[in-house]
Amino acid sequence: MKSSKPFWQVVFTAGLFLSLLAFYQTIQQGNALGIAILCSKWVFLLGLYLLVAMGCGFALAKLRGEQGQRILSHLEVEAHPGITWRAAGPLALLASLGLFLFVKYRLLGGFIPQAGPSLWILWWFTLGASAAFKAGYRGSWAKLFAFVFLVQGVALTFLSYFSSVSTYPFSLGWSEASRYYYGSLVFAARIYGQRVPLSILHPTRYFLQSLPFVVDGLPIWAHRFWQALLWLGITSVTGILFVRRLRLGSRFLGVLVAMWFFLYLLQGAVYYHLQVMIWIVLLGVSVRHPGRSLAAVVLASIWAGMSRVNWFPMPAMLAVGLYLLEEPVSSKINFWRYMLKPAMWLVLGTLTALASQSLYIYWSGNGDNLSAFGSSFTSDLLWDRLWANPTFPLGVVPGILIVSAPMIAIFVYGLHGRLAAWHPIRLVGLGGMLAVLFAGGLVVSVKIGGGGDLHNMDAYMTLLGITGGYLFFDRAVLEKPTPVYVPSLLLGYFAMVVPVGFAILSLAFPKPVVFNQVAQDIQTIQGVVTQATSEGKEVLFINQRHLLADKTITGVPLVAEYELVTLNEMAMSNNQPYLDQFYSDLRNHRFGVIMVGGLFTDFQRSDYPFSAENNSWALRIARPLMCEYQIETPLSGGVAIMIPRESSICP
Repeated sequence: MKSSKPFWQVVFTAGLFLSLLAFYQTIQQGNALGIAILCSKWVFLLGLYLLVAMGCGFALAKLRGEQGQRILSHLEVEAHPGITWRAAGPLALLASLGLFLFVKYRLLGGFIPQAGPSLWILWWFTLGASAAFKAGYRGSWAKLFAFVFLVQGVALTFLSYFSSVSTYPFSLGWSEASRYYYGSLVFAARIYGQRVPLSILHPTRYFLQSLPFVVDGLPIWAHRFWQALLWLGITSVTGILFVRRLRLGSRFLGVLVAMWFFLYLLQGAVYYHLQVMIWIVLLGVSVRHPGRSLAAVVLASIWAGMSRVNWFPMPAMLAVGLYLLEEPVSSKINFWRYMLKPAMWLVLGTLTALASQSLYIYWSGNGDNLSAFGSSFTSDLLWDRLWANPTFPLGVVPGILIVSAPMIAIFVYGLHGRLAAWHPIRLVGLGGMLAVLFAGGLVVSVKIGGGGDLHNMDAYMTLLGITGGYLFFDRAVLEKPTPVYVPSLLLGYFAMVVPVGFAILSLAFPKPVVFNQVAQDIQTIQGVVTQATSEGKEVLFINQRHLLADKTITGVPLVAEYELVTLNEMAMSNNQPYLDQFYSDLRNHRFGVIMVGGLFTDFQRSDYPFSAENNSWALRIARPLMCEYQIETPLSGGVAIMIPRESSICP
């Protein structure tokens, strides 16, 4: 039987670090709230953190001394037969999860929302649940603890996504319900009785979100449920495919790695429609099947061309990354022949993505609006988003460095003493691609409208995680034999703690919505648009168009222009031809009724979240709109019915 000493050393080391981190962040929170924490009820938390930290330090010292073996024998738990003992583990896991949520949200009341205190609580609850598993199942402390810890991280993620499934008919956020409208455009001829140009932004996302519209008139909760399934289901499959690629040889270990990769991808997060490319590459690229590999790169690049500009080269780069990890240079006749295949993939993949985008522009019906597809290149760059700021308190650079830290540590550990077994071009290739994707992700993150999280670092994170997995499990094929490699338990747990911490931070329950007025508001909207339509007037839904898609509002022809998301993108990129047409339609009172939300016209200071986006909307959309139209009926959910003014109030 292997000694459990490394496990307990890691547990107590992590416990010591998390205790000190929780102590520091609790003081920070008290200062932010103006609480003299040493004179408040929260002082007991500080004492508890310090007490546990001292206990961990004492335990570490004892484990290194002569009494270490005796202590380990007391910490060992023997497995017992019987269904009762086997049931104890799952029940303890559920109890651990429930207690964590109770302590975090009820007992502490959200006083310490940071990752440190939350991870500290979850860490010790996990240890207790792991002991229950140890009593009913054979397995090492290290594996059972990892299993319980990751399961709780995954469960919290599922809870977070499914908590947004609501029957509330209006949008739950700025653009939440707009996503369902753009999905409906795939079936526009049937739903709206007319052909409508498809989305200029994230088309493949809306292809996937369109599937529920196969069934006519599904309620909005079904579309919210489907979106949650897309996030969770596609990311789960990506984790499974990555495990399949690694060939770990252990089903239990495979489950652990699949859960870890699931949480790792959602740190950013890597959007589900982009993961389709990861699927294709992981399934199709093979050093033994060049034809299949080329087909996979081309197919994934076609999808990339209809997804995001910064992902155009990503399928080829992923394929090259797998090639550099799995194919040693020594297996080829010469260096140039070795490099021919990845060079061909990069060129052909990027050209395929460009061609795919061009074909999509023509096919989607947006041929007369080419400038809209280049909005990313004309938008303002907000470099302060790289560091701690009101929009993203963590900051893009500190955030991505935290995500990268376990992988970088794994790289250093995996390459230590083994550099001679790698051909330099393989390391240069992997490092160069990671550097390019890192720099590119930073630039995309500072574009106005971005930088609120790490999702624009998605391409870098994907290649980083795959490379880290190969190095941690010693799955890279090297040029020469190397000393026996033993994965570091400390680094493995480090790689788990970070994504679970992000899962805790992203756990958010939507604010309760008031349904009392909703039915009356829907009746009001229906009455107004029915009257306007009967008078031959056009009705523009700037937002809430999903009400037309799911047949909540009926009998009104769709006006395809000026939907919230596209209108906001054109405002942020200052697309003057598009905006000039919008202003002209407002001045000419083209629309008899306008449904709109977000009618804020005041400028925000730079110390407000998304102040630049707010000010762009206020300057280029809300103020011109208020010049020519007035609010006729305010509704719940921040929605308003507007009608033309008798005369403009602006010069």
